[in-house]
Amino acid sequence: MIHWIKILETDCEEARVGTKQPTLHDVARLAQVSHQTVSRVINNSPNVAFATRERVMNAIRSLNYRPNRAARSLITGRSQTLQVIDFDPNYVTPIPPLITIAGEHGYHVGVSIVRQTDTITELHQLFDDLTSRIVDGFLLFAMDVAMDARLIKELCRGIPFIQLGANPAPEVPAVVFDQRYGMERLMNHLFELGHRQIAEITGLFTQNDGRVRHEVYMEMMQARGLDNSCWLEGDFTAKSGYHQTRKLLEQKRAFTALVCGNDEMALGALHALHEAGLRVPEDVSVVGFDDHPLGGYYEPPLTTIRQDYVEQARQSIDYLLKLIEYPETPVTHLVICPELVVRQSTGPACESSRTSG
Repeated sequence: MIHWIKILETDCEEARVGTKQPTLHDVARLAQVSHQTVSRVINNSPNVAFATRERVMNAIRSLNYRPNRAARSLITGRSQTLQVIDFDPNYVTPIPPLITIAGEHGYHVGVSIVRQTDTITELHQLFDDLTSRIVDGFLLFAMDVAMDARLIKELCRGIPFIQLGANPAPEVPAVVFDQRYGMERLMNHLFELGHRQIAEITGLFTQNDGRVRHEVYMEMMQARGLDNSCWLEGDFTAKSGYHQTRKLLEQKRAFTALVCGNDEMALGALHALHEAGLRVPEDVSVVGFDDHPLGGYYEPPLTTIRQDYVEQARQSIDYLLKLIEYPETPVTHLVICPELVVRQSTGPACESSRTSG
């Protein structure tokens, strides 16, 4: 069953036991204006004189008045609510920065988690529930499932939405990272260090990021006439990075560098290499992807590709709010180029560093 989780309400009303909450009419009496004028100030209407607006705002601060969001929604037709639909809760997500940046714009954020086993019928039930409330916009994250643009639009019921990541259709508004560019930077870094025997622990092929990164590895190795058969599929976890690296070592495959589909798998790979008595980067260079917050504290600190999730969150919120305010905003894919972060886990390749036994 789909789990619906409310993460944060940035405009929540605090319950005060035994204390009567101030009302809009209390503000009006203190400011000596009509309650309609208070409503116009709360909703940022331009048709209020500056002095009157200041008087109302002073009354609001004095009473510590919090506008009732439900009542305000009836007036504006907006709930100041954005909803994240997370299709992969085990994946690195920009949800924390999304919540922060949405809050800066006066919006609160709810999060619904969808499991891979959930059916289309269950998705319809989820969106039926959400669209029956007042939701101003959707942010669809890691939506690597068989859903075409027509179905997405049908589910969202005309409510603006943005897709984050995966492989969006051309007619779907999206903010994505250029996975090919990031992987190309990583491979070129290893080539520049002289590596020609490069192994790979891939991410899941059921996910767009895992597929694209592996495709780039295969293509770039083949383009240079290098052996691209030294790889195993992982599942983006440290455990799989550990076990798959041990398999490569047991198979006596020769490699001077190891590309891991993300930083968590790289952590497991480092542990397996250390257990085997191999030095990083003297014997094997190791790279990851994503720039996990702990990656700089691995032993040794990890060379990786940084995907700026704060920037993705900012662009996504800005774009979605434009679609909400101006429905004629053009549909486009905003593409963010990842950044190569070089640390101590990579070094020059040398003949003596090969791992074959």
